[in-house]
Amino acid sequence: MKKSSIGSTFWTERIGPAAALKTLEVMKREKSWEQITQTGATICKGWQSLADTYGLEIEQWGIPALAGFTFKSPNVLAYKTLITQEMLKKGYRAGNCVYSCIEHKTALLEKFFDDLGSVFLLVKQCEEGCDIKTLLHGPICYSAFR
Repeated sequence: MKKSSIGSTFWTERIGPAAALKTLEVMKREKSWEQITQTGATICKGWQSLADTYGLEIEQWGIPALAGFTFKSPNVLAYKTLITQEMLKKGYRAGNCVYSCIEHKTALLEKFFDDLGSVFLLVKQCEEGCDIKTLLHGPICYSAFR
């Protein structure tokens, strides 16, 4: 009697392809790409509106489905850290970029930008002289993978 086995990384994996086919079906029905593009554009406008309100300069990047912004400031990484820290306190896992999805509804975005406004105010105060390091509860994030 021979003892052997045959194996393959994805040989018996049927869940992934089945989920992919169902996802494509739902995407076609919902036209999710249209919703995601519109939502991302709305988010970009919201960031710019907050920047304008508080007299801050931001640079936006990406596409609506994956967009982000960066403060034009020497404290850019500290501000990125501050956003994450303060938004976590408010119940958001947020930073300076977003992957838009169809669950980002208008009511959620309105509340998000109301809450994000207080963080932009803190950034404004730091740009006017407040020491950002006194607001942070941990280290400043890195600019890239280390």
